[in-house]
Amino acid sequence: MSAPHALSRAAAVALATLALVVAPTSPVHGQESPGDLESARSQLSEAQAALAQTYQRYTEANRKLERAQQAANRARTRVEESRGAAEDAAARIHGLRDDVDRFASASFRQGSAIGSISAYLGAESTTEMLERSSLLNAISDDQLSVLDRMRAALEKRRTSQRQATAALREASQNEQAAETAKTEAQRAFSAAKAKKQEAQSEIDRLSAATAQVAAPGGAAKPAEGQLTSTYGARWGTVHYGIDIANSIGTPIHSTLPGEVIDAGPASGFGMWVRVQHSGGLISVYGHINEATVSVGQQVSAGEQIATMGNEGQSTGPHLHFEIHENGNKIDPLPWLRSRGVDI
Repeated sequence: MSAPHALSRAAAVALATLALVVAPTSPVHGQESPGDLESARSQLSEAQAALAQTYQRYTEANRKLERAQQAANRARTRVEESRGAAEDAAARIHGLRDDVDRFASASFRQGSAIGSISAYLGAESTTEMLERSSLLNAISDDQLSVLDRMRAALEKRRTSQRQATAALREASQNEQAAETAKTEAQRAFSAAKAKKQEAQSEIDRLSAATAQVAAPGGAAKPAEGQLTSTYGARWGTVHYGIDIANSIGTPIHSTLPGEVIDAGPASGFGMWVRVQHSGGLISVYGHINEATVSVGQQVSAGEQIATMGNEGQSTGPHLHFEIHENGNKIDPLPWLRSRGVDI
């Protein structure tokens, strides 16, 4: 073999080796594997759990802000009321002080007590003079007593005003802190929502790109009917499942093989069935009319376990269906669709 040919062959081998080294090791679009889909499902589950937690924090922060605003409004009203009461008391004391000063001035000019002869000028009879004398003496004593009481009342109202002002200051600080907490919680919720949507988009892309989307053993539709409510925020709280509406008595099926761990009364649901599956999964079937299985029974995917009802806190006959994955309540709709169940 000539030297030029040997060099060409060595160069080709070197280039092939380099191509293997620098070639991407992660799958590209169109080469997704079932493992990629499972990883995306795990990320979606985490994003859904974070979304539910941040929404709960946001709703609680919003309620706390509303309470703080109500307290601040009450404190403002109290301050205005106490300020008005103090001003009224001050005006009344000022008027009484003027009256006492006038009587004292008249007494000083006449060189006698408040009930001096000048107070009797204009009296047309002895009886009237005596009445005026008695009245003026009584008024002077009364006014001094009232003046003392008014001063005490004014001080009390001023104290009340100081307390009301301090309460308003504290309420305003609480209101501002609650507003900041709500803003932060809302920002966290929006970020979690965006992350959940991003994870959902990746699930949809992978599900469409790979044919191996069904879990081992397959999955079955929980019930026939109309999808009336989905997972997420609803009525100031979080709706942790999907609602499938149909008539009372419509069959309800276990979506995967597993063991029945609950079949009977349940708070809020009236009646429910819960099935434990492999891989840390639990499926929940709420508002049922009756259970057709018992606790401890093994069921297969698609096996009837209950009938649809209208029990508990329900707005009409329907199945409330949830999926719990390792303790997290995840969105059942993409979970079902990724396993070939169309609802």
